[in-house]
Amino acid sequence: MKEWHFWIVFVLLTIAQIVLCNFLSLPGYAVLSVLPVLILMLPLRMGDIPMMAVAFALGFAVDFFSTGMLGLTSAALVPVGLARNSLISLLFGEELGPREGELTITLFGVPKFALATLLLCVLYFAVFVWVDSAGTLGFWACLLRAALSILVSTPVCLAVAKLLRPE
Repeated sequence: MKEWHFWIVFVLLTIAQIVLCNFLSLPGYAVLSVLPVLILMLPLRMGDIPMMAVAFALGFAVDFFSTGMLGLTSAALVPVGLARNSLISLLFGEELGPREGELTITLFGVPKFALATLLLCVLYFAVFVWVDSAGTLGFWACLLRAALSILVSTPVCLAVAKLLRPE
């Protein structure tokens, strides 16, 4: 039953991200995205190549149904999919060894999850802002946009992680 709960909430959060992109327009310097934590919370048994394929498909679906700029979210989410397994083994490796379960905040603690979420958000928004600006914004404007987006999205991503796996 837990697995069905995860996938239903995963699909609903993907739809919520699409709705956020379509109807919630934050000021131009902040982007709200829960996609990095959706990639983080996927089952641990997925390797790098399947993870990048899922990240691409998820990003493409969000692009297709919301922004209309195909490839923007995919380009930012594929590096997150690639870095995910390395980040998990770096942050949770010692504790993850004997457990074959999934990542949960209650098992590994808020500080480690906050760090993992923060690092994935930094990677996601660095690529997202870089691709989205395409040389039209200056360095400081891009840095401000990425920093504000990380500041807005990281706490939301932690709440989403608790929602995806509440145990």
